[in-house]
Amino acid sequence: MSHHHEILNLIIANAKQGTKHTSLDNYFGNEHPRHPISVPVLRALAKRWMTEHDALPVKEFSALLTSLIEGESYTEKCFAGILLDYASPEQRKFNPKLFNTWLEHLEGWAEIDTLCTGNYSRIELPIQWKKWKPLSSQFAKSTNISKRRASIVLFCSPLLAGKHDALAQTALENVDRLKKETNVLITKAISWVLRSMIKHHRQHVSQYVKDHASTLPKIAVRETMVKLKTGKKSTKKL
Repeated sequence: MSHHHEILNLIIANAKQGTKHTSLDNYFGNEHPRHPISVPVLRALAKRWMTEHDALPVKEFSALLTSLIEGESYTEKCFAGILLDYASPEQRKFNPKLFNTWLEHLEGWAEIDTLCTGNYSRIELPIQWKKWKPLSSQFAKSTNISKRRASIVLFCSPLLAGKHDALAQTALENVDRLKKETNVLITKAISWVLRSMIKHHRQHVSQYVKDHASTLPKIAVRETMVKLKTGKKSTKKL
């Protein structure tokens, strides 16, 4: 039995109760079939599976990610991104260019963000920046909106975690290229990355928003300014 089939059987065996969004195509932004299973359960399964397969070589691990991402269901695709969160340093050393292929099979914010945010991007973008810089710029110029969103959200985790001037500069270059788009996949991504930068690049973000307020998406300006002033995304009471 392949690792993919082993994981799929594990998902099916634990698919008893999903979330309120399980059957809503428009919430996740795609029409891929989904197994009724919650994210906390998926994360527990992924963590356990990676613990049991901590010696899986990087070549086999990246092949497994490819197989899952090319799978039929939303659940398989997201499971690949979750596995990345629990991968060892050696297992993360695959060629970042694989993301170019993987993103061809992902649609909607949930699938893209599960792959592009988290421990992998937080750790590997700074470490492998020489490889990631041209790739992220390539994504920003892509006709594929999944890649354009990835060119922004890939920076959210590393810029939230630490001060990385080179990453911040490229993130803003990508924002500049995409800021006139009106699709929510892009406008919300721009807001997210600007807010993620505030902790370690506060002055840079403040000046950038001030200089480009008239051309940035209104939601990005509004949410970033609120974050700068209050430390929160919104002033609305939860």
